[in-house]
Amino acid sequence: MPYLKSSARVTLLTTPRERLIVISTLICGVFARFVVGNSANDFSPLLGESHNVAVSLATTGRFADPFGYPSGPTAHVGMLTPLPSALAYWLLGGDSPYAEFLLYCWAALLVCLAIWFCWRLAMELGAPRVARLAAVAVVALAPLQFHMEMYENRNWEINLAAVVLIWILLTLAESDVNLLTRRSLVLIGASTGFLFILNSASGLGAILSVALFHKMRVPYRQWWIAPLCMGLVGGSLAGFWAERNMRELGAPIFLRDDLGLEAALANYSGAAHVADPNAARNSRMKEIHPIRMAPGQLDAKGGEVAYYHALDQQVRDWIAAHPREFLDLCARRFIEFFLPPRWFWSPYFERPVHLISLRQFVVWATTLAGLATLFVMAPRQRPYAYILVAVLGCSLPYILVQPMLRYRYMISTLLIFCALDGAFRLIAWLHASAPGNKDRCDSSSPGLRITPP
Repeated sequence: MPYLKSSARVTLLTTPRERLIVISTLICGVFARFVVGNSANDFSPLLGESHNVAVSLATTGRFADPFGYPSGPTAHVGMLTPLPSALAYWLLGGDSPYAEFLLYCWAALLVCLAIWFCWRLAMELGAPRVARLAAVAVVALAPLQFHMEMYENRNWEINLAAVVLIWILLTLAESDVNLLTRRSLVLIGASTGFLFILNSASGLGAILSVALFHKMRVPYRQWWIAPLCMGLVGGSLAGFWAERNMRELGAPIFLRDDLGLEAALANYSGAAHVADPNAARNSRMKEIHPIRMAPGQLDAKGGEVAYYHALDQQVRDWIAAHPREFLDLCARRFIEFFLPPRWFWSPYFERPVHLISLRQFVVWATTLAGLATLFVMAPRQRPYAYILVAVLGCSLPYILVQPMLRYRYMISTLLIFCALDGAFRLIAWLHASAPGNKDRCDSSSPGLRITPP
């Protein structure tokens, strides 16, 4: 079916009342995250690689010691990942609860921005008003991932990556139906280049979406603008990072050097057929992950770069010897990215997680409904196709390595909005198709009108 022309799209104008409802819901969501997401009022740091590098940056100015002092210079985390945390620790101290509170506020702000951009995107798509308000309420108030958003993610880049990705998709949707300007193409290209350096998985999704946008919407004479800006921003950041890594680590690493480690954690004979994948993963972590090694053990293996390179070669040899097991693992990981298994909610056995079955059901249901909505609507409205390509693109790196809940966070809010959008469109279509209702038109809810499949 051909795409709908812009004149045939349903354009919904927001009202001050709806905007007020959204803002009020977001404020309630922030309070809920501070109460439920941090029920113990615990502003202690989440120890891990990014936190350790942030403390090192704040105290010594060195991008180093991801596995504790003195593990040395590193490219285990991305160049942009620890910067917000490092700023907070530099201002307030690496062991200060005030610094952690500041990072809580930063995480809450990013969550609200992601929901706000999704709401605007839903309006641009012509989603029913009740659907987009319901989606705001679910994402803001339902405690599906409060702890992850506020505690696990606050030292990582995932929350920010979700915001940038959704903003790019919103800009593509707006540019698809409005006058296409050089300024919008510059912003799209620059933000996509930045996102790829910030988080390569979401950056890959954005690049594929922007490529489809160029094919569908951008005149040939303007094709150079966004790729040039993408290359300038991404290339400048990656070049600076590669030069630093060449000087500090002896290798021109453009993004991160931990692919060999992540691949080795996910691809080995013990992962192919296990009764308890969580226990198997933790056993594998203890076996090969540097954060579980004794001081000096990583240096004895040749250092970070040499050790990761050796693991990468082991993985390549294992794949060559076990191609069938590798393909089975890839298929399983692709499914797990979208339909996370139960153990994803407590991967390290660190704390009890409540209502796992309910959370898993909601995530599975919204994922399946969101993907169904995207596949059905993509042939009818181009912006849905951009979202679909971005969502699928984000999953591609996690075919090779083990996905986790945190890794799929950048698409979770999008899928919830799409799920409710599709559900209410379907309800409206079924209602309009019912006998006696075919000739009726509810002028008070124009957003419920859809093009029948």
